[in-house]
Amino acid sequence: MSNTQNEKCKGKHFTWSKPMSHMLLEILAEKALKGNKPSFTFGAESFVKVATEISQKFNVQCEPKYVDNHLKTVKKEWGIITKLKNKSGFGGDDCLKMITVSKDVYDEELKV
Repeated sequence: MSNTQNEKCKGKHFTWSKPMSHMLLEILAEKALKGNKPSFTFGAESFVKVATEISQKFNVQCEPKYVDNHLKTVKKEWGIITKLKNKSGFGGDDCLKMITVSKDVYDEELKV
């Protein structure tokens, strides 16, 4: 394992790269499309599959609990993005993959 990859696993925190996050979402989306998500949550076997594939592809030690925690983070971030995009004066730039807002609306939002 290279030093950079070792650093991703240091201590109690696991650092997710963008390619790792994309892989997590692709695997879970595929499972959901195949009907392997019977409720509003993914089962432990889904997290094991993601952790195993990420560990192998990126040469890191990814644990199922890291997958579960990261999915919670992604859901929380997506909720914030959706809330902002739906507010008056806010929008989204698909090319830049960013929330957009005028300075006046931004300044007004900070006052609230």
